[in-house]
Amino acid sequence: MLGFGVAFAILLDASLVRGLLVPALMRLFGERNWWAPKSMKRFTVSH
Repeated sequence: MLGFGVAFAILLDASLVRGLLVPALMRLFGERNWWAPKSMKRFTVSH
């Protein structure tokens, strides 16, 4: 029973959370999704 529960949890995480929820949240957050701390500014490329 425990193995079935773990397998179901992994399947649920892989399909729903990573496949649907994360891309949907990234779409909702838009530009705020790509925020980085000021200490990382030296590694960014300005356009």
